Amino acid sequence: MHPQVKRLIEMLKALQVEGAPRLWELPPAAARRAADTMLASTFNEGGPTMVETLVIDVPGRHGAIPARLYVPEGVSGASPGLLYLHGGGWVLGSPDTHDRLTRELAAGIGARVVSLAYGLAPERPYPHGLDDCVDAARWLGAHGAALGIDPRRLLIGGDSAGGNLAAATLLRLRDEGGPAFRGAIYIYGAFSVGVATPSIEAWGDRDLILSIKVMEWFKGLYLSGGGSEADPYVSPLRADLAGLPPASLIVGTLDPLASDSELFAAALQKAGVAAELHVYDDAPHAFAQMFMLDMASDAVARISAFARARVS
Repeated sequence: MHPQVKRLIEMLKALQVEGAPRLWELPPAAARRAADTMLASTFNEGGPTMVETLVIDVPGRHGAIPARLYVPEGVSGASPGLLYLHGGGWVLGSPDTHDRLTRELAAGIGARVVSLAYGLAPERPYPHGLDDCVDAARWLGAHGAALGIDPRRLLIGGDSAGGNLAAATLLRLRDEGGPAFRGAIYIYGAFSVGVATPSIEAWGDRDLILSIKVMEWFKGLYLSGGGSEADPYVSPLRADLAGLPPASLIVGTLDPLASDSELFAAALQKAGVAAELHVYDDAPHAFAQMFMLDMASDAVARISAFARARVS
């Protein structure tokens, strides 16, 4: 194992309290508070300074959707815009937990970033959170100029469950009439919900950041409103992917979701969509947020180069 990854895993294990309930053993609200506090305090130090960070509300069918707008240094006038959807199994996470990653992406791409606090399960099960993402994407297409975003140069991205939501959002936009996005960023996304892929079988019981037990807990809460694994907006690998924008995919070899990225990249290419896949040796789930790892900065650099090329 890469020595930096080994040290990281040892650090995370040291944070665990012996005998304390595991994430899936807690009520969802309590699990969210505990996980979000840990993530926000552990992975967000340092990174680029923004010229401006604003809390905004995006109108949606279920009501106002909170979001955070990041404006990096060197950006003036109408800029590209990235709609970013945080990970957390559709249950956890917020713009706070992904603050450094979104700042790194804003600076690396040279884009304004809208980090969306979409509705979380089980209080807001599928399709509520996805509806929020679709509504935010449509609003940026129609009103992004008010934020300094060029609506002709839109990108979408997300990690883990956020990668799933980014793909599902693009499918909904394609099927329901736009707007068009220039590129997609999928960071260790979940694209085949409920499927026992080779990487899940290899790493799902190792408890390296993500485990089968946690994934089943997330899935049960997300679909608690009656959603189905067979729905292509839940499992984008089941969808016809033709017409989606070019994509960059990032994943690590120690991630239970590694097969998801590999299969989704192949499916996109088969559907005629340009897709580049970057696989990082010895990288666990969520590594792109962990800037104590050199590979996190490398992943952001690769993503940023792809994104700049799409909106130049």
